[in-house]
Amino acid sequence: MDYFKILNLSREPFSNSPEPELFFQSTGHLACLQQLELAVRLRRGLNVVMGEVGTGKTTLCRQLIIRFSESEEDRQEIETHLLLDPSFSTPHEFLATVAASFGIPEMESAESEWQIKEGIQNHLFRKGVDEQKTVVLIIDEGQKLPHFCREILREFLNYETNENKLLQIVIFAQNEFRAILKGHNNFADRVNRCYFLGPLNFRETRAMIRFRLSRAGRPADGPRLFTFPALWAVYRATGGYPRRIITLCHQILLAVLIRNRVRANWFLVHTTVRRLTPDSGRPKRWTATTTALATALFLAFLALWYAPAPQNIVRHPSPPVQGAADRVNLAPSIPPPLTSPAYSTGPAVSPPGQREESGTEFLPAASAKSAPSPKPEKVLPVESTQEQKVPDQLGQLKIREGGTILHLLEEIYGDIRSAPYQAFIRANPHIADMNWVRAGETIHFPAIPTSSPFLAPEKIWVQIARKSDLEEAYGIYKDYPADMPRIRLIPSWNRREGMAFVVFLKNDYKNDAEAQNAIRNLPPALAAGAGIMRKPEKDTVFFAN
Repeated sequence: MDYFKILNLSREPFSNSPEPELFFQSTGHLACLQQLELAVRLRRGLNVVMGEVGTGKTTLCRQLIIRFSESEEDRQEIETHLLLDPSFSTPHEFLATVAASFGIPEMESAESEWQIKEGIQNHLFRKGVDEQKTVVLIIDEGQKLPHFCREILREFLNYETNENKLLQIVIFAQNEFRAILKGHNNFADRVNRCYFLGPLNFRETRAMIRFRLSRAGRPADGPRLFTFPALWAVYRATGGYPRRIITLCHQILLAVLIRNRVRANWFLVHTTVRRLTPDSGRPKRWTATTTALATALFLAFLALWYAPAPQNIVRHPSPPVQGAADRVNLAPSIPPPLTSPAYSTGPAVSPPGQREESGTEFLPAASAKSAPSPKPEKVLPVESTQEQKVPDQLGQLKIREGGTILHLLEEIYGDIRSAPYQAFIRANPHIADMNWVRAGETIHFPAIPTSSPFLAPEKIWVQIARKSDLEEAYGIYKDYPADMPRIRLIPSWNRREGMAFVVFLKNDYKNDAEAQNAIRNLPPALAAGAGIMRKPEKDTVFFAN
């Protein structure tokens, strides 16, 4: 059975071999690769890369070798030599292996360690000085290096000219190599750069899976093979470690075929994890969490259904539990709380003639430095405000050509993990597949109050625009020049102003002078309506992190 064709693939997307064309350039891996390449080209000597098992060290090692062989010029100037397993039993064995890797045939008959060292030194001087070449020794599984090997490498680093080292050494090792460095100070002092690789975050995990599928022939504009909750489940099960992601995703694709599915959902990922690790603690905790959440939701439903509501009281769900965002896709979620978090210790103040903007103090650019003395805020009587409630909807948008639901969620709500995904699905029952939405489709955005403030009261922010309509504010956000400082779109609500959609610069400022300078650097059309805002009101509800 050719499962590649059944899944609309042209090759294996989740091969466990370090295939160069399937290398996903995450932020951490790309930064590490660039720094290693620069250090080698500058002949800085010794560099070390450490990380847990499965973080992609071996793949990164192969990528470094490929980078130095892509162009004819690099092939003429840089020589790379790779040692895969440095588990040597004697110094003579290690020296002989290095000499053979460098292509020094006369060292095969050398009987003493001194002779081999002299031969390696002469070879490095000939390559580095006479031929102006860079010789690189790359060692994988560096945690296996015996003490005598580290001492020999330290001696190799003494082979140098007045300008640079003659041998460039790059060691890829597991995190236990850190303790080895601490116990060998003479060797640790020679390290030019020590880089630590960590697991991927959720966005990188999602991007890695989709990248590999696209490289395997899966059309990017077709239906998604993994639903969004499935991607989140993969991330939670693997912790973001690339090797675990690849192994699990391969098994998921097999499960998709066996069960005759067209895509992988959360439940399929969950059952695959249980099948692969029946005795591990993670599936048990996962199942316990799912059961507890489902039970709690069922009891809450019964309580709300049978308990009579008191007159003139509006019921709201209870405040979110810390960490609940991490479990949003494990069980159906209830609508989010309609609470109003406190943001400051005092009310906002507005200059005469300037009404408050989105529950914050707003100072126009022209008068920010000479704001008049604050006046007490007028408090509306309870009778005039008791009928006003936090809205259920922020508004609606039509998805643009090339846009995705995920990008819309991130742009409106900020961190997608803070927005209950199930609540968004319930608000859009007309969309059958959130991963495949046609351009021009209308998307409804439920009002999901955030559980933590995003505007620090002690900071100063620059507001670019404020609109009462989501579509109008989003138009300003999307048409903002890409080469200007980054911006955010934040929905908010209070009893005095109602809904407001504020577009402001993402960076905060320490004082008015810095904020005014940022305003002056904006395009004239935007600077004319820009101003300074701060001191969010206590009763202002924000809908984004």
